[in-house]
Amino acid sequence: MSELDILIFAPHPDDAEIGMAGSILLWRKEGAQIGVVDLTRGELGTKGDVESRTQEAEEASRRLGLVLRENLDLGDGRLIDDESSREKIANRIRMYRPRVVFVTPDFDRHPDHEAANKLVKAAFFLARLPKYHGDEHAHSVNAWYNYFIHDMHRVSFVVDITPVWPQKVDVLKAYRSQFVEGEVPDGYRYLGISDYLRQLEAYSRFLGAKIGVERGEGFYAPAPLKVRNILDVIP
Repeated sequence: MSELDILIFAPHPDDAEIGMAGSILLWRKEGAQIGVVDLTRGELGTKGDVESRTQEAEEASRRLGLVLRENLDLGDGRLIDDESSREKIANRIRMYRPRVVFVTPDFDRHPDHEAANKLVKAAFFLARLPKYHGDEHAHSVNAWYNYFIHDMHRVSFVVDITPVWPQKVDVLKAYRSQFVEGEVPDGYRYLGISDYLRQLEAYSRFLGAKIGVERGEGFYAPAPLKVRNILDVIP
């Protein structure tokens, strides 16, 4: 396959959509080649099962217009920064040769989200080393950024997703097993689609207000952003 512009690593199916579906939709409209690699099958999720979540991810991918999606099946709730996982992720970076990589941040209430950050950070470095073992040739990614699921107290830039907000909601609704109202086990507090969308809507309005638009998605840059002309980043 041709090289990707953007490769997104998601700890669970639906994480990439929650954090940055609006940006994906915008960048696909501009012709960007975008793929998602899910690190687990979300098998520990309170709702749904592996089969339903796999089918839902396929439908969400279709709605997003992704050029590829795969799942590394590293174990929901068991993501750890080990050599085997590092190698698998580094090999995907080498295989798909993206210009930019996205992953969840190192500050998040879910341990898998933080573990994913550590894994991708290590793989980001290892993939560029010619002597590092792997199945593909070494590849240096231009930049990597974090998208947010829960906590977002460090935001480096915001993308205006106002024009595609309805489409983002439609993409999220592809995950019916995760975001529909229904029975839950005793003692477990579950957020159905209406509640969770209200939360996402609040996030999007808060971030949008930061840049003077109706809705936004925020991102964190672990390294300084490279700017050639300050006029390029002034609205």
